[in-house]
Amino acid sequence: MENTKIPQDMKDALLKFDAAAEAIVKSFLDTVESQEPPKIIYHYTNDVGLRGILESGQLWLSDIFNLNDPSELSHGFSHAVNILNDKAAEGPPESQVFAKHFAAFHQGGMQGSAHYFVCSFSADGNDLGQWRAYADNGRGYALGFDAKALEDAFTKENGVAIPNNCTFSVTYKDAVLAEIHRQMIESMFELISLPRGKNLDSASLNGYMKELSVTLSVHVLRAALFFKHEAYRNESEYRFLQIHRADVPPPEVRRRYRAYELVKYREFYWKRLQAGALKQIVVGPAADRTKATRFAADCLAACNVEDVEVVCSDIPYRAV
Repeated sequence: MENTKIPQDMKDALLKFDAAAEAIVKSFLDTVESQEPPKIIYHYTNDVGLRGILESGQLWLSDIFNLNDPSELSHGFSHAVNILNDKAAEGPPESQVFAKHFAAFHQGGMQGSAHYFVCSFSADGNDLGQWRAYADNGRGYALGFDAKALEDAFTKENGVAIPNNCTFSVTYKDAVLAEIHRQMIESMFELISLPRGKNLDSASLNGYMKELSVTLSVHVLRAALFFKHEAYRNESEYRFLQIHRADVPPPEVRRRYRAYELVKYREFYWKRLQAGALKQIVVGPAADRTKATRFAADCLAACNVEDVEVVCSDIPYRAV
């Protein structure tokens, strides 16, 4: 901690809470990591995306705050805000002030907490909602990758784990996330009043409160990354996540244009690391089957990608 005027017992209390919150998140992650990944994971895209993924050998990890649903982290964080507000309403005045500042971080500070980059896949390669949302209204493609092979390429380098990278199935249970956040808040709530009676100067008091708020925020956000609102359950998302510290610019960030904004992303060279990971291409249900199948086959041949099955969706659907 930067402010050395914070009494040692308060520093120790912060470290104890940090470890407790870490254990709460780890307990949940242990259940997630014990699950076997799907055999095949699918990435929905349009015809331009198909060609680009094959030609460049890259998949893009986009800044999580530029996703199609930028509110997903905010939704996850809101559980903690509501739980803290409810508890503070019956607590001492300082807890109400703390809750107010914590809610302000929810509104405007999350993007400064860290750099999060994600690439989204699905365990379902023929889902109507995803054809509509992510694959040119059913005219695009779903690229099916061997999950284990692609996962190894993303999370390991020369057999050694890459600490910034992880993969997991997204959880669609708000009650589970709320319980994780409740446990965190229960474990730190008394620390809000810890400075009482210690006659701290304002700099030390503010430094302590900031450290407590940041520690809680980091763990709340980390847990929220593994969840989405239950309304998205049909997506069966399998997420590739990369996290970089907020105070250090992430390396090799690029930007692409999308309707009035520049989206930050990082490149993942799947083809160079696991050329055989691509196993299947599914043609969308609204595409011209003959033309779309031929296009996929031509792209595979031109990009020297072999042993990939091209199939057509059997959903009766017409694009609007």
